Amino acid sequence: MVLNRIKLFFSTLALLLATANIALAQQKVTKVELLRAKTIKSNSNIANGARRLIGNVAFRQETAIMECDSAYFYADRNAFDAFGHVHLYKENDNNVEVKADYLHHDGNKKIAQFRNHVVLRDSQIVMTTDSLDYDTFNDIGYYDHSATIVDSATTLKSIKGYYYNKRNEVYFWNKVEIDHNLGEYQMFTDTLLYNTESKIATFFGPTHFYNDTNYMYARYGWYNTDNETAMFKHDALFRNPHQTVTCDSMGFNRTDESGRAMSNVVAVDSSQNVKITGHYVEMHKEPELLIVTDSALVIYIMEGDSLFIHADTLQMEKDTNDIRSVRAFNHVRAFKSDLQFQTDSIFFSLRDSIAQFHGSPIFWVQGNQVSATYIEAYIKNNELENFKLFRMGFMVSPQDETHYNQIKGREMTGYMRNNALYKLEVHQDSRTLYFPTDQGEIVGMNKGESSSMTINLRNNKISRITYKSDPVSNTYPLEKVKENEMKLQGFRWLDEHRPKKPTDVFVWPNIEPMPTSTRRNSNY
Repeated sequence: MVLNRIKLFFSTLALLLATANIALAQQKVTKVELLRAKTIKSNSNIANGARRLIGNVAFRQETAIMECDSAYFYADRNAFDAFGHVHLYKENDNNVEVKADYLHHDGNKKIAQFRNHVVLRDSQIVMTTDSLDYDTFNDIGYYDHSATIVDSATTLKSIKGYYYNKRNEVYFWNKVEIDHNLGEYQMFTDTLLYNTESKIATFFGPTHFYNDTNYMYARYGWYNTDNETAMFKHDALFRNPHQTVTCDSMGFNRTDESGRAMSNVVAVDSSQNVKITGHYVEMHKEPELLIVTDSALVIYIMEGDSLFIHADTLQMEKDTNDIRSVRAFNHVRAFKSDLQFQTDSIFFSLRDSIAQFHGSPIFWVQGNQVSATYIEAYIKNNELENFKLFRMGFMVSPQDETHYNQIKGREMTGYMRNNALYKLEVHQDSRTLYFPTDQGEIVGMNKGESSSMTINLRNNKISRITYKSDPVSNTYPLEKVKENEMKLQGFRWLDEHRPKKPTDVFVWPNIEPMPTSTRRNSNY
């Protein structure tokens, strides 16, 4: 609604200028004075009772001086037609001047109509056109047959336009083009307001911005041609050969090629198969850095599946050696069909392809729940190859709805094959509690411990346990096991908090922390 009102306001200026005599009628009408001419002729053969002036002709109206080679002077109508080397300027004012081949000046309306090879200059710009109407009282110019304006390294063109000398503004309308530094960047729009003092171009309506590698689009915004900063709003779009960003508004600085995108941001990097969404994104080129906050979500697009990761802050960067890394801070949650996790923060670098999970992370891997104080995951070909649990590693796998197989140890290493956990090595103070079955029926409960052990899994269930040293293992009939004996110290089954669909990553559950006594007990 606001944009429509602005465009309506500017559009009516042509009508207001055409009927300027109504507004100017209240102004004091002053006479056009003939200052000089080498030859003055007056006879019945001269049209409309004019006097023919030839050679070094000059007129004055108030502070406006108008010079030419020859003229027809209509003294009774307070007007004249000027021909050849026409020149208008203001006395004691070098700020603006107009040159042309022809001029018709109406002294009552104070409107000078320049035609053919028109050149307007002020302290900031040079305008060239073939048709310019100029209000000498208000210092306002209007053209409707195209013009080109050059301001330092910037060239602006349009079919129609208004020039406001006193306000240092030019309003461009209809097929507006901006060219900066001979094609370094170009802008195309329908409506634009340019301030010759601040060097700021404000555009209204669909606008396209190009340089050698980037394309931007928006329906409203501004561009500072001096310091090369910009703000694009309403359906803002940025695109280069590998990346596309859409949002409600976008700020950009071409000097250091940094930018920020705000509200409903969607960024896609086709070279990395990554999609990022959020409501605030910062982009920097040197070093290459992307920071996402406010509903931040990164989606790693994989064949047949995708990994969704949310955090309060997501940071993706590339160092001077072209090594990419990802950091996620606070309330980190992730969903993939065969993998989910929750943690406080993550750091991942392609230098070693190790993802570091800090802050008591919890993993859910195809029915298995894995947790520890700190976890490292090793990624190969975009798949989890193995992981290590440090300081109080714990794995829980449900045997049925009420019985849970459990493994814990100071350090644990899990090995993956085809996205499935097939082997687990447990080191230092290893403990197991599992429920063996016969033909699908639980036949007892086994409790074992050893300094280290290897556990093999098949179809996400324990198939064999190999104790490495000092093993102690006992199996008890299920009917003789009390319920409070079916859980190792520190047991927690947190499946109700597991993300079960992509949108669940935005929900942070209140999970009770591990009891302090359990975390500190060296014997578990």
